[in-house]
Amino acid sequence: MKKILITDKQYPEKLKRIKNSPKQLYYEGNINLLNTNIISIIGSRNCTQNGVKLAKKFASELAVQNITIASGLAKGIDAVAHKETLEVGGKTIAVLGNGLNNIFPMENKPLYEEILKKGGLIITEYEPDTEAKSKYFLERNRIVSGIALGVLVVEAAYRSGTSVTAKLAVEQNRKVFVLPHDINDIHGVGTNNLIKKGAILVTSSKEIIDNFEFLHYNKLKQKELSKVEEMQDLSKLDKEEQEIYKILMKKQSSINELCMKTKKSINKMSQMLFNLEIEGYIEKVAGGYKCILKKKWEK
Repeated sequence: MKKILITDKQYPEKLKRIKNSPKQLYYEGNINLLNTNIISIIGSRNCTQNGVKLAKKFASELAVQNITIASGLAKGIDAVAHKETLEVGGKTIAVLGNGLNNIFPMENKPLYEEILKKGGLIITEYEPDTEAKSKYFLERNRIVSGIALGVLVVEAAYRSGTSVTAKLAVEQNRKVFVLPHDINDIHGVGTNNLIKKGAILVTSSKEIIDNFEFLHYNKLKQKELSKVEEMQDLSKLDKEEQEIYKILMKKQSSINELCMKTKKSINKMSQMLFNLEIEGYIEKVAGGYKCILKKKWEK
């Protein structure tokens, strides 16, 4: 664990220019990432399956364009953005609303460790032993937007913390990008309101990059690994989740088919499938679910 002050050379200029800049940052990992081109991806903790899918798409596509992805290490969209960035070999920054000795939520401790293992960065303005509090998360949000060129809002309910971050981004003269939502979806009320207030509606990662004259979009192609390497590492899954994954390895299946094969209730299966989807092992498709293959990217 290390510390930089606002007077240090490594302290990012972008952050110095925001209102109420943090006087110090405690960190672990690659501090140089603060001076790269950063897009922050934010969204609901209680995200939808569509939100998960969109967060994965934009995080991976921006990361392979050498954009550093920042977020808040929270449940839901934050965690998905961090994980997907690492999955494609990108770099990510997690901004915490607590001290480095009190990781919150604890379920994201493995993600915290993976970010550091893969050359990412964890930062916070709070003393190492500071415990998580609601007001700290709100204060943290000004840093999430402040270190970035712009903020991408994936999902936001009415009067959510995500909407607060977007408001801060506007005050900091950062670009705010928003994905449009169904008007009947409560998870999209905040995003649609942001569009009404002048946020930039986007439907592709290229549109985000094209908003910055100094960034250039490079066409990349996705290359799947060989059949032998197709199965992902299942060590992080419990036995029940591994069972579901292996069934889907053989054949795309509906939730009813999976319930019949495993003798589990619909409610139990729905939760397990949602967890596997967030973790990036499976995806929802027409007619059910299928496995996600390991993938890598090349120019």
